[in-house]
Amino acid sequence: MQKVQILALIILVITLLIAGFHMLIIPLSDWIVRITGIVMLVSVAVCAYSTVRVSQIKKK
Repeated sequence: MQKVQILALIILVITLLIAGFHMLIIPLSDWIVRITGIVMLVSVAVCAYSTVRVSQIKKK
């Protein structure tokens, strides 16, 4: 689960960089922004789930 959590955080950082690039430097196409948002939502959900799983495993 630790590997899943690290991977989700890396993907989340990449999507945040893409979103920041879109807002600050140059506007990206609508489809790129939508796909980035969807990937970001999935990444946040996976990161939250894996964080809870890791904390439950550590308690045992």
